[in-house]
This record gives sequence, structure tokens and C-alpha cells, in this order.
Amino acid sequence: MSELPFISDHLRLSGSAVRKLRELREQVKIASLSLPMPLQRKLLELMEQARPWTGTPQPVPEMTRGEVIRAIRWRLGTLPLDGVLAAARFVAQHRRRGRPAAPDAGRRATSVPSRLRRARSR
Repeated sequence: MSELPFISDHLRLSGSAVRKLRELREQVKIASLSLPMPLQRKLLELMEQARPWTGTPQPVPEMTRGEVIRAIRWRLGTLPLDGVLAAARFVAQHRRRGRPAAPDAGRRATSVPSRLRRARSR
């Protein structure tokens, strides 16, 4: 295998680096599903630029959401560790922080549970 011109010793990853690469790929794959469509397209563009072969990266064509998800998953399998790290940083930076708290307009002003309010009113 070492006689192949595109494989060199400095491209081989250690076992821990391979585990990290696989874990990060899985995390990016799962986390990318919750990103809005424009951010998924940006992630896809970032991944296209991080691919290891030479040449200019192709612009991302218009795609449906399902096609973007499939393209992200496919490109994750072709990225080296540096590209996956960049994708993981992008996803972590743009991850949704959870849902905002519901407004208190529908609640009563008191914070006493309803069963205690009923017991007091008797």
C-alpha cells in the first residue's frame, strides 16, 4: 500500500485519531439535521472547500433539504480530520441553544400549584 503515490506515511492516522474522526463525523451528521437550511448550505460549502483533492471547489447547486442532508453525509465520509474538525466547530457555533421560554401571559400571577389553591379556597 505504501507504494501508491498518493499514500504516504504522514497521512496515516493513529488509532485514537481514527476514533476521534469517526465520532466527530457522527456528531456533525446528527447535529447538522437541526440546522436551518441556509446554515446547512454553508456547512456544505465549508465541507466542499475542505476536501483533500486539488482543484477549485465546485459551488453548491440548488438542492432540496433532503439532497443537502445526503450531500453532507457523503462529504463527511470524504473529509480528512482537519475538515471534520472545521465542520464540527461550525456546527457547534451555530447550534440552536434551545427553545425560548414561553411567555407568562397565560399563567396566573401566583405560583401556588392548583391543588393548593383549591385547598385554600374551601
